[in-house]
Amino acid sequence: MTAPGSLTLTLWHHHDQELLRLPAVAMGSRRVGAGDPPAELAATLYHQGVRRVALDRPVDLTDRQGAATVVGWLLLLTELTSWALVVDWDVRLGPALENWRLLSHLYPPRAVLDSAGGDVGDDWREEFYLGKCMWRQGPGFVEVRDRRPGSLARYVIDDVDYLRAVDRLSSSCRADQVPAAVLDDLVSEGLVGQVGDIAWWMPYRVRRWPWGGMVI
Repeated sequence: MTAPGSLTLTLWHHHDQELLRLPAVAMGSRRVGAGDPPAELAATLYHQGVRRVALDRPVDLTDRQGAATVVGWLLLLTELTSWALVVDWDVRLGPALENWRLLSHLYPPRAVLDSAGGDVGDDWREEFYLGKCMWRQGPGFVEVRDRRPGSLARYVIDDVDYLRAVDRLSSSCRADQVPAAVLDDLVSEGLVGQVGDIAWWMPYRVRRWPWGGMVI
């Protein structure tokens, strides 16, 4: 049984679902805690040859008391997506059902468990592509390219206070650890998410580019 605050990840060497039962494809399972650094964990899995991951429990955005754990799993999903891994996961959006597009840059879930979530899941799977909301860092600035609204929104962040906030939010933090005006601005643009009192930076870096180098 998975302990509270932990997940069991089932791992495979290939992304194709038809091949998952082959002995050479299955890679066993791994238990991880919400405190395990998501970026390091995702990079380790990729370099070990993992190409598909299944989470053993839903990500429940209605769990305000376990906000830090929920955000930890969302950050893990963000990092797994950034490596272009296939992720089998379920989500409960709760009152945020209509705001699913804020998460639509993440690999689409198998199921949206809310009673009205069927159409959301179908739309999510149909509209997903890698790099839908991505960021990259240059000397003294951060650039974000966000296509979740359906058209390209491009942001260049070079203000010191905002750059500090991005750095802190990238691994999540309490919302009150970011200047209120900065946080409100980033949340209003859909670049920062919040569950309970925990906030996090939503765009991801693309670690594994699936297209030719001239395609941006």
